[in-house]
Amino acid sequence: MNVPKTETIAMTHFSKAYAEILEENNTNLTHLVTNIRRDPRFKNILMEIVSYERGVRFNLRQEIISELATYGVIARGADDRCEIINPIYHHRILQTFRPIVNGLEKEYFPEDTDFPDYITPTEQINMEPLLDNFRDFIARLEFRILQIPETPKEFVGQDLLYAYLDQFVSLIRGVMYLEVQTGRSRMDLVIFHNGQKYVVETKIWEGQRRYEAAKKQLAVYLKLEGVNEGYYIVFDHRAEPEPRVETETIDGLTIRSYVIPVVQEAPSQQI
Repeated sequence: MNVPKTETIAMTHFSKAYAEILEENNTNLTHLVTNIRRDPRFKNILMEIVSYERGVRFNLRQEIISELATYGVIARGADDRCEIINPIYHHRILQTFRPIVNGLEKEYFPEDTDFPDYITPTEQINMEPLLDNFRDFIARLEFRILQIPETPKEFVGQDLLYAYLDQFVSLIRGVMYLEVQTGRSRMDLVIFHNGQKYVVETKIWEGQRRYEAAKKQLAVYLKLEGVNEGYYIVFDHRAEPEPRVETETIDGLTIRSYVIPVVQEAPSQQI
């Protein structure tokens, strides 16, 4: 990517470069993808690192940890837990293991609705109804969510959110990239479109205290990024989940939070 020396590097330049890196035949990324295709546990480990506060112990005696460290994807954190140090590699791994077709694309929306309906007349993304529809989509699936190919049920909610937003962003010619704050326990999907940045943080439910704390962490990140609104999606795997949607103002910033139940067992297996 050639930027004139007289031109200030802006977010548009970063977004374009990020997209090019993900799509180009980069030797490092090609080598990474070739190796990780051998074992889907690579994706599972990375998703566990970013989804749970407990994290994953950094132990080089474990082959999969050692390989990810060798590839430059993870490193030892201050608390001896794994930290992701290369979000671009992480993004490419998610792309590699995401099914080309999950079989549910035609069910994303109710009748007479499609992705273009979530763009405002001023060409901004109408994030609230876009994510409201994703919540409703997950509810419509019920136990069919367990039938998605090549997807561990523990992370199926996050996989579907990524696929849903990725398809939307591609359609509107935007860019979506990953931010892994502090290297573990949270993953942000950052969308850049028409000069605007939209931040969607995703986690798995680990209790009320961590739910509230994460919203405050998101507010800190939004302030650093100069973004006034953020979206927080938590997938609830409990046998008796508590769905909720709430909009709050934290430190002058608007946080819209969703707790979305995700079925983990088919009805015949539930007690």
